[in-house]
Amino acid sequence: MKNTAKKFASRDDRIVVIMKEMSRNGLTNSFVLDAVNLARQDNAILGLLELWANESDKDERSEIIADLQDHIDDDRELPRDGKPVEMPKISFENLDKVAADVAKFKDRLKDFIDRNGGVVVVAKKVGMPQPSLSRLLNSGTMPRRSTLYKIAKALDLSETDFYNLPPVFGHR
Repeated sequence: MKNTAKKFASRDDRIVVIMKEMSRNGLTNSFVLDAVNLARQDNAILGLLELWANESDKDERSEIIADLQDHIDDDRELPRDGKPVEMPKISFENLDKVAADVAKFKDRLKDFIDRNGGVVVVAKKVGMPQPSLSRLLNSGTMPRRSTLYKIAKALDLSETDFYNLPPVFGHR
């Protein structure tokens, strides 16, 4: 019994050390708490936290933070209380158009973020790690609606204004 208690204390001790390190590195309290709560449920997430703590390369650490944010977002979309989460469906025939629309929207969003202080400033306003916002802007995937809502709120935009951002200079 003592060995088991010691094993759990050791795990919790590791988590506390990582939490403190993440906070010292400027990660938001909400992000740190969300990551830690997932790590307590999932050894793979704990492994990511430990990987981050043992990594000295800043770029690698940024990638790990972005991965953790993806896991946090995925967890938020899991069904709760036995109720399925409704997700939009896109027909195969419309994928190219949707991809082009997403790329145009992201170009406008990047431009707007640049005009409002840049990725570092906006990520801080949103309360998300800067690497996660950078990944969102530079990937080919459509951001989650909840993430877009947080960005719009942080930039003090209505949902309509947010989705109708002006075109990037020189583009239509």
